[in-house]
This record gives sequence, structure tokens and C-alpha cells, in this order.
Amino acid sequence: MYRKAPLTGPFDLTIMGESEKMFRRAFIEITNECNLSCGFCAVSSRPTACMALHTFEAVAAQVKPFARVISLHVLGEPFMHPQFPEILNICSHMGLSVNLVTNGTLLDKFGREVFEEKCLVQISFSLHSLAALPSGIRIEKLKRLTEFAAVKPDRLIVGFRLRGGAADPFVREASDLVLKSFPGHGKSGDHGRAVTLRDNVYLNFGGLFDWPGRGPGKSKSSCLGLRHHFAILSTGEVVPCCADHDGRLSIGNINTKQLADILNGPAVAILRESISGRTAMPSYCATCGFNAPD
Repeated sequence: MYRKAPLTGPFDLTIMGESEKMFRRAFIEITNECNLSCGFCAVSSRPTACMALHTFEAVAAQVKPFARVISLHVLGEPFMHPQFPEILNICSHMGLSVNLVTNGTLLDKFGREVFEEKCLVQISFSLHSLAALPSGIRIEKLKRLTEFAAVKPDRLIVGFRLRGGAADPFVREASDLVLKSFPGHGKSGDHGRAVTLRDNVYLNFGGLFDWPGRGPGKSKSSCLGLRHHFAILSTGEVVPCCADHDGRLSIGNINTKQLADILNGPAVAILRESISGRTAMPSYCATCGFNAPD
């Protein structure tokens, strides 16, 4: 189990081992550019940008003492970054553990070598990103992802994320195709739970949610921002969670201030208390439809 960050007081990095880092995950948005325009995704007011390689290296070095796992996204498709292989190589040399979330349409862009990087722990394919593609292309992309999962490096975890209701035609189509690609594992009626397809390959079902500013949100008493995770946007803005896609709750910029100083700031302690529900939650959080369990 990871140890949650304390709700008050500074972070003491001198007493933490690898398994005791204050955050389970840090999101680093290497680019907010995507090759698809999915209706369920957030619409950002920020111009598209890619984090420079030297900036990423500096950011990753500062993040390492705080987070057990690095996820290379907030918005955007990681494979759109022109130096994506170099980014993974930096992570490997730093001894970081990396999770990728991708729509999978650019899987072959950089060749198979990128998946041999020792930093890479897990790849999650957002299958619902493919729903708007023409039928023929959609099926082709889905089949390519299942082919990849069948021959992936053994150590690599692959998750097929399928978001939407069981009555959704695309959910039925995608789940049937994935399950049939791994005979003997799961059933086409297994909506609502995770299905183990083979060793380190899973199909996970879930619902879509409203991003902050996109809907009324859900009634919630707390969330895990600044306890379970934090995020850094491609502009360097540090935000409390991966749903703050426009930096509305920015707590500082890593290009002008050290991450340790940002996370130890008094305003962050106050915001952490608010997001945790110990004081009134920020109004921006109230418009977020994601309700993480505590």
C-alpha cells in the first residue's frame, strides 16, 4: 500500500524509501496534442505544445523523489511527441516506472524498440477513443491492439479500457472482438468487471465521466488530488489532479520554481485540506464527474 501524503505540514524526503513516496502517481503531460477529436474528452483553452526534451528531463528528475509511477499524459496522445522514444529512454536511465495511456492508433509509429524500454511498466489502451472512427478502420485498429497484446514483452502489463454502458453498440463490438481474440478468457457478457485475458493482459469496463466545467458533476465529499497524485502540464504548471486540464487550480510552475518548494508551499497545504473534504471543496472540483474512492 502507498502512504498518503499528510494533509498538513511539509514533505520530508529524507525519510522516504521507494515504496513510501508521498504520491502513488505523477502525471507529466509531454504534449497536449492529439490525433483524434473525441467527444468525451476535455476541450482545452491552451494552445497545443510539446514539452522540450531538456525540460522533461529536468521535470522528471524533480518528480522522481515524490512519485512511485509516472504517467505521460493529462490531455494529448503521448505518441504525438516527436521525441517520444528519447523521453522513454530518459525515464529508463533515471530508473523511473512509466505507465502510458494511449488511443493506440499510433502504436507502430516508432517501432517495436520503444516497448523494450525498461521503464515501461504498463500500457492502457483507451478503446472508447476509437468509437468515432469509420467501421473498417476501427476494426483494423482494434485487431492491431489485440495482436500487440498477444506478443508483447512478458513483463509489460496491457490494459484495454472500455468506457460506456453495456447497451452501447461500440462497447459490445469492441468487447466481443477483444474477448474473441483471447479464447478461453472471459465472456462477452462480462460487462461491469475486469476480465483477465492472459497473463498481464486485462479488459476493464467503466463509465465515462464529465470533466470539470463540462457538467454538474457528482456529489462528493472528497477526492484524491494532492494525496494520491498530482500533475504537471506541458506548460510547466503544477496542478493538483489529472482532471485539471487547463490549470485552473495551478499551484505553481516548475519552470520558475522547484517542485519541492511548490509542493511544500502553505497554499498547497490549504488546497489539500479542501480537496480532501476537510474544508469546503473547491467549486471547480464540484463540476468534475470523476468520483475517486478514498
